[in-house]
Amino acid sequence: MPSWDVKFDRLVRLDDIEVIRTIAEAEVVAKFIRGMPLRPSVQARLDRLNIMRAVRGTTGIEGADLDEDEVERVLASPPDERVLPVAKAREEQEARNAGAVMRFVAQTLGTDRTQTLTAPFVRELHRLTTEGIDYPNNVPGEYRTHAVSAGTYVPPRSGDEVRRLMEEFVSWLNEPPATKWPPIVRALAAHFYFISIHPFGDGNGRTARAIESYLLYQAGVNVLGFYSLANFYYRRRGEYEQMLDLCRFSDARDLTPFILFAATGLTEELDAVHEEVIAEATRTAFREYARETILGAGGVSASVRARLAQFLHELEGELDEREFLSKRDPLARFHGNASRKTMTRDLDRLERLGLISRENGAIRPRLDAMEQFKR
Repeated sequence: MPSWDVKFDRLVRLDDIEVIRTIAEAEVVAKFIRGMPLRPSVQARLDRLNIMRAVRGTTGIEGADLDEDEVERVLASPPDERVLPVAKAREEQEARNAGAVMRFVAQTLGTDRTQTLTAPFVRELHRLTTEGIDYPNNVPGEYRTHAVSAGTYVPPRSGDEVRRLMEEFVSWLNEPPATKWPPIVRALAAHFYFISIHPFGDGNGRTARAIESYLLYQAGVNVLGFYSLANFYYRRRGEYEQMLDLCRFSDARDLTPFILFAATGLTEELDAVHEEVIAEATRTAFREYARETILGAGGVSASVRARLAQFLHELEGELDEREFLSKRDPLARFHGNASRKTMTRDLDRLERLGLISRENGAIRPRLDAMEQFKR
C-alpha cells in the first residue's frame, strides 16, 4: 500500500473557471439559506437529517442506518438512557456524539465567531466524536502511537511524526496562503490534509468532516447543514478515495481536483437544504394565503371561517379522510362535537376554494396554489 510524506505544499488553481463557478454557486445558495428565518421545529428536523447523514457516513453495514424517528428518539432522551435495540447501540452512541459535536461547534462559534482552530480543539472534536464507543486502539482525544491504514493508503506511521504534522497542520491552516483562500476552499483543503495525516486510532473521517464543517460554519456557509458533506462523501466513497490519492501522489502537486470534487458535493448538499427552506417558505405563504381566502369567502359564519383556518394551518402532508371524519386524527379536534356531515361540508368548502385536494381517501393542502404568485 502506498504512503505519502505529507507536505503542505499542494497548489490550488483559484483561477480555474470551474472552481470559480462552483465556489460562487455555493456561496450564493448559502447566503440565501442564511437569510431565511425558519421555525425551530424545521431547524430541529434539519439537525436530525444531518445527524442521520453523519452516522450513515461512518458505516457501510447493510441495515445499520438510523432513520429520522430513531435519531429524534435518541436526541430527546437523557444521555445515559438507551432507547434503541442492542443491535444499534453503536449507531445510537454515534448519533449522540454527532449531536454533541454540533452543539459544541455552535456554542463555541456563538461565543466568538473569530476563534481559530487549534490542536487542543481538534482533539476535543475527536473526543466528542468517539467517546463511549469501543473502537480498537483508539483513545478519545489522544493522537495514535501506532501505525494505521486507510483503505489502500498508509498514513504517517510514528506518533512523533503525527504530533509534528498536526502542529504543522494548525500552522498551515492559520497562516497565508490558506487564510487568503475563499473559506470553502480552505475548509476542503483542511479536510484533505487532516485525513492524510490520520492522527487518531479511529474516527478520523468524522473528525475531518467536523473540522471541515467547523470552518464552513464559521464562514456562515453551512449553518443549516452542519454535516452536509458526510452524505456526499458516503455516496461517492470510491471517487472520494480516488481524488485523495490523485492529489497526494500526482507529480503536479495540485489539490484542485479534490477541491472541485468536494465543492461540487457541497453545492449539491446546499441545494438540498435550499429546497427544504423553499418548501418551508411555501408552506408559510400558503397558510397566510389560505387564511385570507377563507376570510374573504362569503356564506359562512366567523366561527366556521376560524375553524377552517385553524384546520389548514395545522394540515401538513397527507391526512387520511376516514381517520379525520371518524375523529381519530388529532386534526379533528378543531371540529369538537361537530357531526360527520358538518365535517364533510367543511372539506367540500375547502376543496371548492382550491385549498385542499382529495384523492383516494387522502387530503392534502394545495401548496401548488402558490405557483401563481411566482415570477
